Amino acid sequence: MKTKILPLLLSLLSLLLAACATPAPPEAPTTTVKLVTTVGGMDDLLIYHQTLRRLSQQELGRELQALNARQGGAMLAMQKAMVLGLTHDANDLARAQVQLGSVLNATDSDAVALKPLAQLLVSNYAEMRRLSDSAEKAGQQAKESQRRMDQLNEKLEALKNIERTLPGQLK
Repeated sequence: MKTKILPLLLSLLSLLLAACATPAPPEAPTTTVKLVTTVGGMDDLLIYHQTLRRLSQQELGRELQALNARQGGAMLAMQKAMVLGLTHDANDLARAQVQLGSVLNATDSDAVALKPLAQLLVSNYAEMRRLSDSAEKAGQQAKESQRRMDQLNEKLEALKNIERTLPGQLK
């Protein structure tokens, strides 16, 4: 009888062990993170632009003077364009577009690497110029409307004065 119980106990024990054992967790999905790096000093230009955004108009003027005193290629042209683009002057935006045009027309390897950013800035500055022109035109129209309204108010007051001085007014 012991010989019959032992195999039965062993099989029961193996069944219990199999039931208690936890299956290996399914393999976790792997995610890959693609590290994006820029080429040709674009990281430096983006950091430079963020630094410029914190400067006052006077500081931007000094920075532009310092850049104009230097000789350089595409990177310097991009820096000048960025400074000019932040001065909020329509003439400076046009000058910035000229600087960026020189980068877009250049064929050296530094300029080629910067062309996507230069193209983005050219279109951004063109839009800024368009908006600036529209705002200026709207401002002129508002001034003209105010002037006309003032003239009409003066005429209305003059008519009221004439009406008050007329004899035989019914009250």
